[in-house]
Amino acid sequence: MRVGMTRAFGADLHKFVSASTGNRFTAFLSGIGVTALLQSSTATALIVAAFCGRGIIKLGAGLALILGADVGTTLVAQALSFDLSWLAPLLMIAGYIMFSVFRRAGKLEHIGKFLMGLALMLFALSWIKQSAGPLQDSDVLKVVLQSLEKDPILAVLLTALLTWLAHSSLAIVLLLVSFVVSGVIPVHVGLVMVLGANLGGVFAPIFATMKGNREGCRIPVGNLIMRLIGVVACLPFIDLIYGWIVDLGDDPARIIVNFHTAFNVALALVFLPFTSVVAR
Repeated sequence: MRVGMTRAFGADLHKFVSASTGNRFTAFLSGIGVTALLQSSTATALIVAAFCGRGIIKLGAGLALILGADVGTTLVAQALSFDLSWLAPLLMIAGYIMFSVFRRAGKLEHIGKFLMGLALMLFALSWIKQSAGPLQDSDVLKVVLQSLEKDPILAVLLTALLTWLAHSSLAIVLLLVSFVVSGVIPVHVGLVMVLGANLGGVFAPIFATMKGNREGCRIPVGNLIMRLIGVVACLPFIDLIYGWIVDLGDDPARIIVNFHTAFNVALALVFLPFTSVVAR
């Protein structure tokens, strides 16, 4: 999906990002839009890091854009958390036709690749839900979950590691949704693991920019600072937050994705006025 969208609109996205960083609020909104298209806050972070490394945008504006990117990926999770399995065959057929008929015809070929990638993601989510059901009866899994329930810090660290290995917080959050809906993971443990997914999503850009110049690497490091503060501040109150989220609806899938969105929106509201402070 990311490759198809980047090749179809990559140059336009770069121009849009560089032109929308005049102030922190437009940068924040552009981060939401770009990430909704790319389906990956990691990809957006790497683009912004490259721009900061070249001096095209300032660090404060880049951090505001990253806050928007983190909110943007939650909107994608919101959309994909619904049962869209019926849409997968239609997207696969349309994507294949566009990819094969308009091959080497420019943007339409890559849009077809994007649609096929989206169809594969929807198929995969459906299969995960089906295959996760029998795990409820696994004795080994029950022992693991008991340890995670008793040690939320371990749950955060484990999910952060899985997110770094997957290079996608979106993928891990959707996986958690599948496990919670299937009853494999209790909802309150799922909320703790969502914090881990948000924390783990920053490590891939850090390692990817570590060998470049210092200016580019400051973007993901700044994101790590903001996320770590948010996770540390949120973790002690997870039971209280769980009660608030349940009041919005008791559907397990909605609880997980609503918390994911609420955490990132709250983080943006707190840090957006202080991006220059974080930059310093």
